[in-house]
Amino acid sequence: MHTRWRWVLFGLGAGVAAGGPIAMAGGPWYGYVFGGLWSLMGGTVAWRSFTMGTKLTGEGITSNSLDRRTTVRWCDVHAIEPARRRNLIFFHTIAPVVRTHGGKETLTELSLLSVKKDFVPERTAKQVAELQRALKAHRGKCPACGAQPKELQAAQGIVGRLRSRLRSLMGRNSDQPIAR
Repeated sequence: MHTRWRWVLFGLGAGVAAGGPIAMAGGPWYGYVFGGLWSLMGGTVAWRSFTMGTKLTGEGITSNSLDRRTTVRWCDVHAIEPARRRNLIFFHTIAPVVRTHGGKETLTELSLLSVKKDFVPERTAKQVAELQRALKAHRGKCPACGAQPKELQAAQGIVGRLRSRLRSLMGRNSDQPIAR
């Protein structure tokens, strides 16, 4: 999942990076210093915004935002829901939040600005639904999260039936201890 803003940030970063050599052209020593810093900062923003987004893998959710990269394992996820927080003066930022057993991780690269407090944008709702479907699919397959593969369930069912059949043939109740 990618945000549309990554292209705007990519363009701004590339523009600032391109402005660095212009500031260095034939200028005094501080032109070289500030031009080099502009090139470095603009190139970093352009590169980070180009790789910005959320990836769903078999191991978990990888979140690449402008300032950091975070991976949350599927087995650690408790719930996925949209969350709001105040941003600037009038706006609220709405983004998917991954609640883990130890805290929460906001997917800031998927955030949207909204003037309305009690409204979840359609795009955010779709992203949350997609994340919830991926979590449900993982929990259906992962034995570490509490789910058991069908083969294991079938094998346990066969063993249980064999035990109960043997007990009934031997005429013993399951409450009675076996004498040795």
